[in-house]
Amino acid sequence: MVYRVWWGGGVRNRGWSILAWDRLCLPKGMGGLGLRDLRLFNVALLGRQVLRLIQCKDTLCYKVLSAKYFPDGNVLCPKRTYKPSFTWQSIAQAAKLLSEGFGWTVDSGKSIQIWQDNWGFEGLSSESICINKSLVKERFVRDLLNESHEGWDKDRVLAICGDFLGDQICNIPILHDALEDRRIWFHNPHGVFSSKLAYSWLLLKQIRFSPHRIFWRITWRLKTLPKIHIFCWRLGHNILPTYEKISSFRSGFNDTCPRCGKEKETLIHALKDCPMARKVLEVSGLDNRLLDGNYLRFVDWIEGAARILDIKALSNFISVLWNMWNSRNNKIFRGVEDEAKVTWDRAMALSREFQIFNFLEDPLLPRKPEKRAWKKSHQGTIKINFDASVHDKKAFYDLVARDADGFVLGGQTGYVNKEVHIEWAELQAMEESINFARSNNWKNVDLESDCASLVNRFNRRQEDLTMVGHRLRDIKKQSHFSSQFNFCWAPRSYNKAADALCTWASTKNCCMVFNVNYPSCIHAIVLNDAIN
Repeated sequence: MVYRVWWGGGVRNRGWSILAWDRLCLPKGMGGLGLRDLRLFNVALLGRQVLRLIQCKDTLCYKVLSAKYFPDGNVLCPKRTYKPSFTWQSIAQAAKLLSEGFGWTVDSGKSIQIWQDNWGFEGLSSESICINKSLVKERFVRDLLNESHEGWDKDRVLAICGDFLGDQICNIPILHDALEDRRIWFHNPHGVFSSKLAYSWLLLKQIRFSPHRIFWRITWRLKTLPKIHIFCWRLGHNILPTYEKISSFRSGFNDTCPRCGKEKETLIHALKDCPMARKVLEVSGLDNRLLDGNYLRFVDWIEGAARILDIKALSNFISVLWNMWNSRNNKIFRGVEDEAKVTWDRAMALSREFQIFNFLEDPLLPRKPEKRAWKKSHQGTIKINFDASVHDKKAFYDLVARDADGFVLGGQTGYVNKEVHIEWAELQAMEESINFARSNNWKNVDLESDCASLVNRFNRRQEDLTMVGHRLRDIKKQSHFSSQFNFCWAPRSYNKAADALCTWASTKNCCMVFNVNYPSCIHAIVLNDAIN
């Protein structure tokens, strides 16, 4: 039905389906029009039912379906049955396609089978572990933990998984107050499944994450009319009805250019090499490198122009090409072709009207630049800025505490002998900041960090299913000592003191706790922040 709407030919059903439907469903940045692939979208919607069967095991639907189709309770690994219902076939197909996107977050490790499940992080499964399973006695992830179950048995993990994969597994944090293992959606930072994210993942998986030309990103960034965007998109796919294109499927059709009658009318000839087109380009004052360059494909010519022209000039250039194509059509169907100067003037008038209507011109007076500097806290509130970095297989963290006048009250630097994700290093810095405030008995505390992802996770901690979310909920509980506790994001320019201190600590490779006698490396920054 959707196909007939887009490719239908009116009452007589005549039309030219010039591009495959699946290519139209690609994202705009990959050469498509961003139309919804209804089959994949239906699978993504069915994923909600798969998720309910994973999480809601006390429902009547789960009890009915699990009794017949997956008695072991794992909807992602159902058993084969005779004449399954249509409802179950739909859910089972969705579960099969989405199974790679679901994975276990490691808590206790009791429920996670090493050789059957996806766990830890995306891409970690039995297929990624290159060893004969019969030679390994471990079956569950808990068997890979040490005797105290507070960390990994590193020697055994490296022996089974190899150095590269084993190091990544050993960097997966283990929660000491672990809950039961949970399945999460790997393709969401919070581990929460959504149909939108599932559809995006299915689409990218279908097109194999292959590289795509920069031309497609250029097309939709042009400051021009929507119809010219579509014209440029058609240029990229070479689907304009030139004589050479028509002759490729209509036998006996003459592919000679109808205007000059000298060469085959390809797209690059019609809009660049034809004498009539060249007159317009010369009137426009186009760079000689673009006029005289030898380009086999039209896309190469546009990308060459993008390396020379700015966004405004390139938008005008595409508008000129659009008017040249219209002039060519008038010549063929009406027998009238505009002069080069008229075509150029019409294109410039169109671009100028669009820019005036959309206020694309720069303002007469430039905007007053906004000063971005550290801001003092309210009276009676202590502000703690913290930062973290990871290099040389160590996670460095630091914090600086200041009062409402900008004076340093204390701080701390340190490191952990473990290569972790930067978000976990920032989390360590946050926890140390709260412990530092508790040790000084500060009641009103503001925490600031330039790690936007950590701040977003903290604000959505109640719905975060990952280990980071679990840790953030525990940190919030630990802050009960404070009557006022705020955690907010600050631009990097606000966090200069903590950033400089972290750089200094990583260079010196030191751990220290200081009071008002802070390191001299941040003195100029502290003084400037206090004055401003």
